[in-house]
Amino acid sequence: MSENPRDAIALVDAALRRVGAEMSVAECHGLLVGWVCAGHGLTREQWLGHVAPELGAGDVLGQEAGATLEGLRQAVVAQLNDPLLDFQPLLPEDDQPLEERVEALGEWCQGFLLGMSLGGLKDVSQLPGDSGEALRDLVQLSRAGSYDVGEGEEDEMAYSELLEFVRTAVLLVNEEINPTRAAPQMESTLH
Repeated sequence: MSENPRDAIALVDAALRRVGAEMSVAECHGLLVGWVCAGHGLTREQWLGHVAPELGAGDVLGQEAGATLEGLRQAVVAQLNDPLLDFQPLLPEDDQPLEERVEALGEWCQGFLLGMSLGGLKDVSQLPGDSGEALRDLVQLSRAGSYDVGEGEEDEMAYSELLEFVRTAVLLVNEEINPTRAAPQMESTLH
């Protein structure tokens, strides 16, 4: 998966179109992140079976698209397990119109919530810590596409704050459902 978000978006978009998936890149990425965060594991077969059920073995371009979507899955797992908390939602760059970015953020949140459900989440009240509240907030943000958006500096700042909130909420949910385990400390003895 490309390190450049613009390139990654183009690759994933082409892969989704190739396999006939009717979702945006933002929704697809949100779905994948939510499913991984749900904590019950997500295999290559489950992921591709959901996003590309018609993927044929003899379709070379389809297989390439499948490899791209699998690369996305692997990148998400790596990001969510990164001790530096380097996770970022895959959304349009800041040079795109704010209205498009807000709509994509809403789609991302919708996908995340669907992914949590596909991953086995049935009752938000059963989540540990602050995860339930974070998910309820993401439900509100999933409606972001219906907000009236201007192009002023205040709107840009508000979007940046919402984006950081989503990023932080995802990391919180992931950590509370899938706590990282620190490497065991070696006891040192002095001789």
